[in-house]
Amino acid sequence: MLFIVSGRDKADGMAGRLEHRLQHRAYYAGLGDDLILAGPYLDADGEPIGSMIVMRAASQEAAEKFAFADPYWTQGVFESLTVSRWDWFMKRPDGLSG
Repeated sequence: MLFIVSGRDKADGMAGRLEHRLQHRAYYAGLGDDLILAGPYLDADGEPIGSMIVMRAASQEAAEKFAFADPYWTQGVFESLTVSRWDWFMKRPDGLSG
């Protein structure tokens, strides 16, 4: 199953984002092929204000357990974090299971 992990930064999130960026990226890189795509939400000036990750997991519970252990959440960079099951039905790459 595919899931969208959507985190929104606290108002002063940039300092924390820079401090924990390497850990955040390494954490999601650890998913290997189960990391489908990832990147930041940007404000009008092009500055990061959150993150969107599409990942594969066996269940909603597994996806939430993983997402809520992200350093951006545990270290207080994100103000909010949601995990939603997602169906990629248009322009889905051939062979992508989930």
